[in-house]
Amino acid sequence: MVMNINTISAQNKLSISKKAPIFLDLAIINNAGSRGKIIVDDSQWLNYTILIGASDPTASISVNISSGSVPEGLELYIEAKSYRGFSNGKIGKPVGKVQLSHIPKTIIDNIGTSYTGSGRNEGHQLIFSFKITDYAKIQPGISTIFVDYTITQ
Repeated sequence: MVMNINTISAQNKLSISKKAPIFLDLAIINNAGSRGKIIVDDSQWLNYTILIGASDPTASISVNISSGSVPEGLELYIEAKSYRGFSNGKIGKPVGKVQLSHIPKTIIDNIGTSYTGSGRNEGHQLIFSFKITDYAKIQPGISTIFVDYTITQ
């Protein structure tokens, strides 16, 4: 059987259920003596469709900051939760919580031919969290961070 790699690649799809920005409000913190406070958003879901030949290596999904930077005094993390839905393909395995940076890091690994469904409550729920590491360095204002997701095989 002859396989057209371009056709297979064109059938791979990755989407996020909520395309609106995530707003994490640090104004709710009122105890400056606290350390390690975590601010969380869990409103986004990662959905994918991947078609891989039986003898081809599995795929993975990585994430990185493509534009902007995490404000001083904070660390930004992302975690893909275990798959939720009714797919019967080879759904990937989340690797756990990873710290976001400009360097791509795998968040889901070992993905075979699969379809996670689409929208909220199907696929992998994404948990974004900011950890406050140094209150003294946090400055008022708005920071914009763009995140890229990439399927690789």
